[in-house]
Amino acid sequence: MANIKSAIKRAELNVKQNSRNSAQKSAMRSAVKAFEANPTEELFRAASSSIDKAKSKGLIHKNKASRDKARLARQLAN
Repeated sequence: MANIKSAIKRAELNVKQNSRNSAQKSAMRSAVKAFEANPTEELFRAASSSIDKAKSKGLIHKNKASRDKARLARQLAN
């Protein structure tokens, strides 16, 4: 554990950010799984939106986000 006051604050912020990031990733994964179970236009929009949010937060790479959305779109088309 850190001894310096600023390092303690930074460690606390890191814990908060990690929990926020994991919640965002979890929401993205659950939206994608919901779409895969029952592919509809509305669920596609929700999954696509959650992927875009994760991309904008820097949780996933932009190419991965694009690839995931393309796969979902292909699944919706079939």
